[in-house]
Amino acid sequence: MARQQVASGAQVIDINMDEGMLDSEAAMVRFLNLVAAEPDVARVPVMIDSSKWSVIEAGLKCLQGKGIVNSISLKEGERAFLEQARLVRAYGAAVVVMAFDEQGQADTVARKVGICERSYRLLTETWASRPRTSSSTRTSSRSRRASSSTTATRSTSSRPRRASAPPARTRW
Repeated sequence: MARQQVASGAQVIDINMDEGMLDSEAAMVRFLNLVAAEPDVARVPVMIDSSKWSVIEAGLKCLQGKGIVNSISLKEGERAFLEQARLVRAYGAAVVVMAFDEQGQADTVARKVGICERSYRLLTETWASRPRTSSSTRTSSRSRRASSSTTATRSTSSRPRRASAPPARTRW
């Protein structure tokens, strides 16, 4: 399936092994090892996608090259958020930060902005590092406020760009 997606133009392979009947960690490791052995598939970045941090970390340990973690959030608090961000950074991966906090998913523009600003502040002030924003993904602050998450990757869509720019995507 991954080979077919790459042949069809996929620029990132999103792998999610969340299923109640699976040993998700073992399935993630096995699949990533199979993908790494396929030259046509191994040339594109891999996005590790799971609701369980242990599955994400098992995947990060197997990745070759730059990976992407989908996602971390503040839903378990600042300490867990920063620890997950530290580990993602240690593995050399990019990260998607979702607009969730201790009270749940952001349901208004104001909450989305607040959570994303809080996440941004925590990531940049904790490590005293400045984020790198790709020049091709810069956008107005108005568009950024409406976005529900801050992403660490460029758009993977093969569709032509719309007249309005996509939300800003930040690397840290």
